Amino acid sequence: MTFLALTPLETALLAILTAGSIVALYFLKLRHRRVVISSSILWRRVLDERQSHSLWEKLRRIISIVIAVTIALLIAVGLARPEIESLTGKNERIVIVLDTSPTMNTVTHDGKTRWQHAAERAKGLLDSGGPTTEFRVIDTSGVTASAFTTDRNEVRKLIEQMSPKTADPQFPKVDDRDSQVYFISDGVTLHSTPSFVRRISVFESANNVGITAFEIRSIPSTPLGYEAYLEVQNFGRPAEVGIVLSGTGGQRINKTLRLGTEEIYKDVFDLSPFTGGGVRATIQANDDALSLDDVAFAYLPVKRRTRTLLVTRGNHFLETLLKLDSYVDLAVTDPASYRESPNIDAYIFDRFAPAAVPARPALIIGTPSAPWLKASSGEVQKPEIVSWSENHPVMQYVSVHDVTIERASRIDAGNLTVIAASKQTPLIVASEKPKWVMLTFDLESSDFPFHVGFPVFIENVLAWFSREQLALKRSPGIVDVPLANAQIRTIDGKIVSSDQQLGKTVFQTSEPGLYAATQGDQRVHVAVNLANPTFSDVNRSVFKTDKAAAAQHYWLRRELWFYMLVAAVVLIAVEWFTYHRRMTL
Repeated sequence: MTFLALTPLETALLAILTAGSIVALYFLKLRHRRVVISSSILWRRVLDERQSHSLWEKLRRIISIVIAVTIALLIAVGLARPEIESLTGKNERIVIVLDTSPTMNTVTHDGKTRWQHAAERAKGLLDSGGPTTEFRVIDTSGVTASAFTTDRNEVRKLIEQMSPKTADPQFPKVDDRDSQVYFISDGVTLHSTPSFVRRISVFESANNVGITAFEIRSIPSTPLGYEAYLEVQNFGRPAEVGIVLSGTGGQRINKTLRLGTEEIYKDVFDLSPFTGGGVRATIQANDDALSLDDVAFAYLPVKRRTRTLLVTRGNHFLETLLKLDSYVDLAVTDPASYRESPNIDAYIFDRFAPAAVPARPALIIGTPSAPWLKASSGEVQKPEIVSWSENHPVMQYVSVHDVTIERASRIDAGNLTVIAASKQTPLIVASEKPKWVMLTFDLESSDFPFHVGFPVFIENVLAWFSREQLALKRSPGIVDVPLANAQIRTIDGKIVSSDQQLGKTVFQTSEPGLYAATQGDQRVHVAVNLANPTFSDVNRSVFKTDKAAAAQHYWLRRELWFYMLVAAVVLIAVEWFTYHRRMTL
C-alpha cells in the first residue's frame, strides 16, 4: 500500500495517535459524586445482576472500543489517500488522441459513424482506468487539447462536444515518458504514428462515391462564356450514379452513369442555358457511406453588358474592338468633352487622364500626367517583357511573352501590383483602391493589339472592373476572405458570424456551401467544397488489421479513501443503533 497525501511514517504515527486517543478516552476514569442513601438493599440486587454479566460487560466494552478505534482509523488513514495497485491501479496518465478527419463521418453497417464508435472507445478507456488515473484528450485538427485531470465527467463532456473537422490532420506532439498514449482512428488520412502509440482502430470498409473536383471556369474564346468542370470517383463497389447540376433559376442538367471500382468520371458541362448565380452539383448512389462529398457549389457570374466610356483623341483599332464586343455598351468622347457620369461602369483613358481619380474603375493606356498616377521619370527603349503574373484576373488566358514594345515610360511601381514588367520598368500595373489598370506604353508603340490575347486582355480588365467574379475556392473549416470588415451570408441570405484578422474576414463552417462576403459595394463569393480524393477514399486505411488495444480493468472506480469514509459512516450508524439498543457502551 502506498499513500498519496502523507508518507508511510506520517500515516503510521497518525494511526497510532488516533487509536491511542480513542482507547484513552474509553478508560478515562471519572470521579463519581458521593450520595448518601438510607439503605443499600435496593442496590444489592442490581450489583448481583451486574456481577453475573461481567463477561458480557467486558465484551461490550471491547466491541465498543474496537468499533470506535476502527471508525477513527478509517477517517485518519483515509486522509493519507492510500492506494493499492491491485484494486485501484497505480497513479498513471493516459493521453487519448482522437482522429477528427472528415473520413470519421463515414457510416458503418450498424448505422453509426466511425466517429461515434471512436467516442465510445474513448469513453471505454475512461471507465477502464483506475481512480487515480489522469486523462488528457487531444484531437488531430488542433482544436481540442485538454489538460490532465482525474475528473472523468469533465473529459466525457469534452469528448461529446468534439466532432470531425475538415482540416488536414496532424498527429499532436505528446510526451510518452510518463504517459500511455492511445490513438483512436480509422487510419485513412493519418498513416504514420509514433512507435509508442497504442492504436485502436474503428475502421470498417464502406462504399463511397464522391465529388473530387467541381469548378466553373470561363471560356477564352467566348466573352462571358462559362463551363463547369466536374470530377466524380467511385471508392467502393461498382455503382450507378446520378448527377444533377442545378442553378438558381431552375435550370438543371441530369446525367446517369455506372462507375466501376476506383473509376473516375470527368466531364465539362456547357452553362450557356444558366442565367447566373449559384450552381450546385449533387450525386446519388446506393449505400453511399459519406454524404459530405456528395454535394459541391460554385458561382456563375451574372451576365450583363458593361457600360464603358472610351476617352480618346482617336484610336480606331480600340474603338472597333469595343464595339464588336457584344457585352460592352460603348460610348466614345474626346478628352475636352470628358465629364464623369454616374451611369458608367468603367472608363478607358487613351493617352489621357483626368485631374481627379474617377469614381469608377479605369484602364489607362500610356502614361499621362495626373496627380493620382505614378509620374514618368523617362523612357525605356525596346523593353522586353520578362515576367508577368499569370494568376492575376486580367492575365487569364493572356500570353505576352512575344509582345514587342518600341518604348515605354519608366515609373516606380511603389505599392502598386506589377502585372507585367521588363528589367528596366513595370509595363502593366494595377491598383486595388481605387481600382485601375495602367499600361506604361501606348498601343501605337507596340504590336500588342495584333496579338490574339489583346481582346481577351480587354475583356478581363472590364470583367475585373465591374462584372462579377468567379467564386473563391475554399475547404470546410476556417475560411478566410480577402475583404476586410465584410458581412458573410449564406446562399439563403442568413448572416454567418465572422471575425477580422489582418485585413481579412474569417468565418467557420463544417459543411460545403456557397457564401457571399459584402463590404460596401464590393462582393466576393466563396464556394466551400470538400472535393478532396484523400478524404473521399474512405477505404485507404492502414489500420485494417489492427486490434483494439487491451485496457486494464480495476475493481474500484474511486480512490480508496472514498470507500474508507463510506465504511466509517456505516460503522457510525451501526454504533448509534447498538448504543441505543444498549448492546454497546
